[in-house]
Amino acid sequence: MAKILILTAMKEELKDVAGLPATSETSLAPFAVPVWKLQKNESEILIAQTGIGPINSSSVLTSFLSNYKFDVVMLLGLGGAIDPALKLGDICIATDVIQHDAICSSDHGLEYMASGELHLSLPPEKRKSLKIKASAQWNQKIDGLLKGGPYNVHHGTVLSGSEFVGGTVRKELLKRTFADALLVDMEACSIAYLCEKAQVPFVIAKTVADTTHSRPTDEYVSFLTSSQKKTADIIDGLLK
Repeated sequence: MAKILILTAMKEELKDVAGLPATSETSLAPFAVPVWKLQKNESEILIAQTGIGPINSSSVLTSFLSNYKFDVVMLLGLGGAIDPALKLGDICIATDVIQHDAICSSDHGLEYMASGELHLSLPPEKRKSLKIKASAQWNQKIDGLLKGGPYNVHHGTVLSGSEFVGGTVRKELLKRTFADALLVDMEACSIAYLCEKAQVPFVIAKTVADTTHSRPTDEYVSFLTSSQKKTADIIDGLLK
């Protein structure tokens, strides 16, 4: 039986999931995080809302990984496009994740560091890659589920950090720095880092809630509904 953990930052992103009770079945100690369990055929899915940002998501995932063994961890929800080709409602499935605010600053400028890894004490050729790779196998499964619907699905690098990237100037800077990046969020870096450490496959699938052409406050609320639908489609598809 496949045991799957699905995380979202906000409770609103879990709306419309078939069979999900209005109230959670249990709570994840010691964080009082609501947890639902769905089981059908050969799949058992635990679903939880972590709260926004890498501190919340890392705390919750650490507790889960300490108490359960999962075949895959999935982070679903919303993100902001940094690639002009992405449109509202598109989906970005992460091939890899970079923590864009893991920075070593000096009088000579900024250097980007791999999440939680040594940097200055190592020669450049021995420093770990900035990219944390997502599961290609599970990415294909999610891609297959979403392509059954009216969705534009993209695959590429997701940037993540303790920053709500709300300005077009900042988005343009991140895109110039990480040319192959598509989208930015706040939770993916912690999920990717912890899953890599625990050797658990992970998937990041985010709906574009704001583009490079406008402010998030103008678009975010409208596309929360779009994210709900895609999250529901993924979970329903996994159960089938």
